[in-house]
Amino acid sequence: MITVKIAGIPIGIDNRFEYVKSISADYLTDDSPEFTVAATDSDLDREREIAGEDFSRGYLESTVAFRKIAEKLPEYDAVVFHGAVIAKGGLAYAFTAKSGVGKTTHTRLWISEFGRDVHYINGDKPVIRIIDGVPHVFGTPWRGKEGYGTNESAPLAAIALLERGERNTAEVIDPRDGTVRLVKQIYIPNSPVSAALTMRVADRIISSVRFVELKCNTDSEAAWVAARAMLVE
Repeated sequence: MITVKIAGIPIGIDNRFEYVKSISADYLTDDSPEFTVAATDSDLDREREIAGEDFSRGYLESTVAFRKIAEKLPEYDAVVFHGAVIAKGGLAYAFTAKSGVGKTTHTRLWISEFGRDVHYINGDKPVIRIIDGVPHVFGTPWRGKEGYGTNESAPLAAIALLERGERNTAEVIDPRDGTVRLVKQIYIPNSPVSAALTMRVADRIISSVRFVELKCNTDSEAAWVAARAMLVE
């Protein structure tokens, strides 16, 4: 068994395989866990069916564990968010879209254009937690296939709702206009109580951060257009 600290919460993972420990090396802690998750054989079999691919049981255990963690996080004013998040100037900037639209491609442009001023917090599945009324983004061991991310956090300043476009445009929108697209990118637990807590966190995010509708191509200009609309001084 290992204990990881995610979003400031010590969480036990009763693991049988080394994979989840290896990806969590930067998150291990000696603190006593707030709660513990484990993957049963039936959990692993069901996860393999969902994945539709012949992943190792260690990998499947890690995805089951993360899903079970996601079910509990709303009790701590936290949610799992599907998106790529970068840090600049001590603030976090999130990019979310349907899978395959180009979150990683776009955030790489920021790394290329802004260099050392920008780095990844998480490239795929960060956690957003409300602390003292403010949404903060935290890295997690689940960083996506590219492995982009680090164990750190920053206040969330803006969220870009990313779409492909022939031209690069970025428009600040009323957060209410982005609510449905945001909620689609947040993990919603099966428990009605936890689902309600999740929506409370989502409401806090919506009322606290800048929303930008970003349509872009893969030209370097896209990063500058996005930055002008998103960056908070």
